Amino acid sequence: MSKMNMKRVHAHAAPVFPEDDFVEVIWQDGKASLSGLPSGSFGTKILNRGPGHGIFGGWHWDGTTLSAEVDRYGFFSMFYAVEGNRILMSPSLWLLAARGAELTPDRRALGVFHRMGIFINNDTPFAGIKVLPPGGKLRWRRGTLEIDAPDHRITAQQISRADAVDGMIELFRSAVERTLRSWAGPIVLPLSGGRDSRHILLELVRQGRPPEACVTFHHGGAAWNTEVKAARAICEAVGVRHVVLGHPRSRQVEYLRAIALTQLCADEHAQMMPLHDYFLDHREVAAFDGIAGDILTNPDDDAEDFFRLAGSGDFRGIARRMISGHGRVISRAENGAGAGPLYSPGADAETEAYVADTIAAHADAPDPYQMFWLLHRTRREISFVANGILSPAEAVFTPYLDTDFVEFCVSLPYAVTRDQMLHDDAISRAYPAYSGVPFQEGFQPDPAAATPLRHKLRSFADTARVARFLSPRAPARSLTALLGRGSPLHSQANAMYHMHDRLVENLTAERAREVIGHARRLEAARPQALVSDSYDPPGRPRPHAGGHNWLSAMTQGTGAE
Repeated sequence: MSKMNMKRVHAHAAPVFPEDDFVEVIWQDGKASLSGLPSGSFGTKILNRGPGHGIFGGWHWDGTTLSAEVDRYGFFSMFYAVEGNRILMSPSLWLLAARGAELTPDRRALGVFHRMGIFINNDTPFAGIKVLPPGGKLRWRRGTLEIDAPDHRITAQQISRADAVDGMIELFRSAVERTLRSWAGPIVLPLSGGRDSRHILLELVRQGRPPEACVTFHHGGAAWNTEVKAARAICEAVGVRHVVLGHPRSRQVEYLRAIALTQLCADEHAQMMPLHDYFLDHREVAAFDGIAGDILTNPDDDAEDFFRLAGSGDFRGIARRMISGHGRVISRAENGAGAGPLYSPGADAETEAYVADTIAAHADAPDPYQMFWLLHRTRREISFVANGILSPAEAVFTPYLDTDFVEFCVSLPYAVTRDQMLHDDAISRAYPAYSGVPFQEGFQPDPAAATPLRHKLRSFADTARVARFLSPRAPARSLTALLGRGSPLHSQANAMYHMHDRLVENLTAERAREVIGHARRLEAARPQALVSDSYDPPGRPRPHAGGHNWLSAMTQGTGAE
């Protein structure tokens, strides 16, 4: 995590797995004893927007009271544990575990994770560890805990579709403009083949602050997927440098690193580790993250049925559909049931009811499913892109989470968003010169290249090492599980859920310290060959920063694996 001086807008570079980013206060015999940091500030706070803007969290101990807060929408995961007259707090769940927090597994929360890949509300894998709620403010004094959080009520606005498009354009422009006022340094933009990051790119260009580079990751070497092709096409169109991170990686190591980085709270993001490693080598930049751009602007393919079910009050039906959908996605069989039957058998009914109740809490929203997805999946899992993958950057900006933009989008009536074209139309209207550049759907992937034998052998050796770390007493059993032969789950899901289960069920304070140390060693041994291809726009000089040619260093690491 990146520590930040709250008087500044951006984060200071810091180790990804620090030792001292925690606070522990014990009240005993009328006195308080403190360990760790009396004040801690993390993430990126947009000070020129007023309180609550950005993705951030922090605490302060004044000698009698511990106060803590997170951003308006709770996208920063601030973990805390209260046991009797003791409180622990950290942006790292691992540090709480290492300090002796209670580690009884939360079976209800894990039932949701095994069936949906997320933790909902403020849950974690452990009953005694929670995260602060959206806009949460914590006060702990003499062993007494208080947590206040605003109640966000959304009322549907009356608006035409044309006005909705115009509103999106103008509010997003304002969000980016305010962000740029707070940052004068270099910008690097992770760029996919979709809408959210492209909208950011085009607006940065329109405002005269194009990124020094856009960065796209994939794992196919010279065989590009549609994401890379679409990203390269728009970079060529606007004249911005494009860097491709495409070298094949050892997947099992990436899975373990991602689980450590996401604090046991996600089953995704392993595929993004090349991007994380890139920012480890470019800490002086600001990154822009397109988080929430999708769910705020375009409903997904299930939204129509879910809107109908919400209208009839059938929130259990929505929960059932989401659970079965996730099970199919991660299973080899078309009708697969996912990880639930493997890791929390018999919990289907309880999980379905819990998820349904959580969706029902948003029943008054214009689109209850949208609000659930924003505040539970996007907030609790996708946020680890900003808080984990991109965390080495000096600052991480999230313009779609600008309050004005969020409140506008979540108050749009479903009739305005249901055709799934709202974001496309906004981008096309705002930047007509680039409307002919296809998104990833307009490209075909290159044929996959054969995996070199050397890479296969190295991957097997890495898998054996991961198995030994997960199960020191029975590494062969873990190795068999990681290889996945006969598993009903796809290979990535099979590995991620096995690793997660082993770490949760066997976690102790000592084991948490071992995980932190192992994650540091894996980070130190990360691949140095990152850039597989790059594009320099003709006639555009490379910018300089800090008195040296900063950008020339961006291609360091180019080469074969």
